[in-house]
Amino acid sequence: MNTYNFEILRFLRKQKKLTIEGLAKKSKVSFAVISKLERNQTNPGLATLQQMARALDMSATELVSMAEVTANELKKETSYKANGFFFRRVQYNNLTLQAGSAPAKTKISRPEIHENDNEIVYVSRGSVRLTLPMGAYVINKGESMQFDAIFSHTYEVLQDCDLIIVHIKKDKRF
Repeated sequence: MNTYNFEILRFLRKQKKLTIEGLAKKSKVSFAVISKLERNQTNPGLATLQQMARALDMSATELVSMAEVTANELKKETSYKANGFFFRRVQYNNLTLQAGSAPAKTKISRPEIHENDNEIVYVSRGSVRLTLPMGAYVINKGESMQFDAIFSHTYEVLQDCDLIIVHIKKDKRF
């Protein structure tokens, strides 16, 4: 199985309403090379990746990430308890999904488990107070919030709650 599938270039090119000729002109990569890439018959060098990415208004890293082949992967949940919360978790390379529940007056702050992640919390029952360095937010049933998980944060349960927390790994910070 190939690690990369550059057939994504065809989709990206069409999304930008470019012909192969138009992309070739904009990227300074030959028609023949683009055609082979779109049919997944060759892999580009770094310079070609950079030129193609620039022409498509993205970084080479984003383009490679989009071309990376992800195998279908079935995972089984693990579960754990922490500070009165009960969590069920499924973890992938770039994403962690957690379903949690906790009674009122429970509080958790676990900055040590976070890396360079975006965190999204969705409350499906009850309400929680999320405290971040820039302020505190009450999130009620049916509401969601996204924030940078690298900053310290605390969840305080105001009403018995069920919530879903998603950690999405970001690209490296420079």
